[in-house]
This record gives sequence, C-alpha cells and structure tokens, in this order.
Amino acid sequence: MKGRESKIGNFMIKIQVGTSKIYIPYIINGLTSEISKVKKSYNKTKPDIVALQASKEEIEGLKSVIEGEEYEYFLSNYEEIYARKLASFGEVKVPPPGYETAMKLCMENNVPAAPIDMDDMYYADVFCENITGWDLIRHSLRVKRLRKKKFRAKNAEDFVLEWDREITKLKGFKNLESKREEYMANELLRLSKEHDRILCILEMQRAEGVKKRILKNKELDENKGN
Repeated sequence: MKGRESKIGNFMIKIQVGTSKIYIPYIINGLTSEISKVKKSYNKTKPDIVALQASKEEIEGLKSVIEGEEYEYFLSNYEEIYARKLASFGEVKVPPPGYETAMKLCMENNVPAAPIDMDDMYYADVFCENITGWDLIRHSLRVKRLRKKKFRAKNAEDFVLEWDREITKLKGFKNLESKREEYMANELLRLSKEHDRILCILEMQRAEGVKKRILKNKELDENKGN
C-alpha cells in the first residue's frame, strides 16, 4: 500500500504508511503560542511515540531543562536574528516551547520520545561534505544584511518560510537542509514499522520536504519488493 497524505484542520497533516499513521503539525520554532498547538495535536492523535526534530543530544538537553537542571543554550548569530525578527509575531523563548511541551507530555504520559534529526557527530560530517569554505565566508557576510533586512511576511507562518528561503539561497546550505529532510524522513519510516501512531514535532519549514520524502521513499521501498 502506498503512503497517502491527508489534512487535519489547517494545522496538521496525516501520512498513512501501511497500517501506521504519521501526524505532522505545522510548528513554528520558538513561539510560545505553539504550546497550545502541540497540546492539541497530542490530545487529538494520542500517539504511542513522539518524534522530535532534535538530535539525541538535544533530547537530553530538553530533559535536563524540564527536570530543573542547568543547561546552557548558545544561539548563533543567525538564530539570534531569527528570534528577534520572529518576536514581531509573538513571544519567543529558548528552548523552543513547542519542543519542550512535547517532551513534557512524553514524560508525564510515559510515551517515548524519539530524536529523528542527525546526532552531533553525523551532522558535523554532513556539514563538512556540503559546506565549502567559500559558503562559510558568504554565510558570515550575510549576517549584517539580515539584521537590517525588512521581511515582507505579515504573519509568523510566512516569516519562517521567507527566512528559510534566505538561509538556503547558498547551495551548500540548501543541500544540507535537503540531507536533513532525507534523514528525518527515513527515521520516520523506520519508526512506522514499529509504531501505529506517531506524532512528529518538526519546524514548519522542513515539514513539506520531509512529507515528500516519506511518500517517495515509501513508494521506492514497495517497488523494490515487487
């Protein structure tokens, strides 16, 4: 059976993979308003596992924060600019409230949380394979321009997509995000073989790419088996 996609309201998509369902709400990374969206998604889907766009190291960091331990978050220049620009559309916090809320729900309900993003070591390898020295120079030179740039977006949803287009204008960084989408899609497909209801919390700008790769890779897998 091929993977199928459907929409649930205006904030979440459902992908059917065999007998498993993958639910992906559109989450805006950083906004406190996403707390209610994550809670609504969790209560509506009643998942048996929650997949987070986070590395295993970031999962441990979220757990530490929730348990009251000290954990330092360091924002890059780009992350700082993103947060300042996003604040025009609502309160912004670190760690991302949507992700923290999802982790709290997992801990409170004894539901496993699975990191689906690359771990630090693998990410470093993929980064080096795709980002050239010239990419890094151009990337750093664009910081000042981004600080001054006036984005056209009228709402948070449009802003994060416009921001992502700016970040991925450089080919190396576009390739890097594509590799992450492929990796996360494959992780979700792997989880779909073990779980019936998966709630996937990932940032809005990666959702479409991950969805397309899930459907494509699932079809390729099925064709191989025929």
